[in-house]
Amino acid sequence: MDLSFYKLRLCDSDLILIDDLNGDGKDRDWARAAREMLHRRRGVGADRFAVISKPEGEIWLRVFLANGDEAPLADAALCAARYLLDAGRTGADFVTLRVGGASLQVDVLDSASLGIALGPPLGMPGGEILDATAAAARAASIETSGERFQVLPLRAGVPATDAAAVFANGGAARARARIGSSKKELSPSAVAVRVASRGELIVSAPTGGKLDSCAAAAVALAASAALGYSGREAVVRLGKGAIWAEWMEVGSLYAAGRPEYVYRGEYHLNEEGSYASK
Repeated sequence: MDLSFYKLRLCDSDLILIDDLNGDGKDRDWARAAREMLHRRRGVGADRFAVISKPEGEIWLRVFLANGDEAPLADAALCAARYLLDAGRTGADFVTLRVGGASLQVDVLDSASLGIALGPPLGMPGGEILDATAAAARAASIETSGERFQVLPLRAGVPATDAAAVFANGGAARARARIGSSKKELSPSAVAVRVASRGELIVSAPTGGKLDSCAAAAVALAASAALGYSGREAVVRLGKGAIWAEWMEVGSLYAAGRPEYVYRGEYHLNEEGSYASK
């Protein structure tokens, strides 16, 4: 099977996008394709694999990780919406994507910027909805490698993913350097946050797995706002990119970014599982 694909990036998280809108609706083995194409040495190489199809009149989105498991949706939804907008296959105000038994709406903010509501921040492990006061009450301090960190665990994203915002005096780079020695204390995914100002956060997070860039930005913003370090909206800088995050008055978190194209290519996936990319 020959697959044409686009590679896109949001902040430092990259994604392979397959356009199957003109397909026959057949459910192909996309998990297998993801396992091969996402491989950094033998495949194309990326964090996630996304497919858009139109089997029943609506545009469906499916997203996979490198192990074939289904992946978080927010980053992929922004990338897919950027492609659909550029291809003239959607409206000018928003893009609706079908995901399982629900729909995601991606807002078109301008020709390249898109936004998505992520739902409210949730507590761990029960998943209860948190306001700023309830979130702040869950903050704790831990000490590891002779240093003290302030940690606030939250769930955020689509679907909601466990993460922990980590604040340290040395900033994001210093916290990142220490996180490896404290995996038990900082499990799940640690989002290291440095507060540059009330309107700007600098974040380091492992966004290649269950945590994507939108979720990492939302966790950082919600934790910072709950603890009084920032306002309820801020630019969140992740690697070489940035996401605008907001904790709206209605309670939902919101993330907006500018997905960028990396390149377009073709990949041959045959019955024996061998591969070729060009």
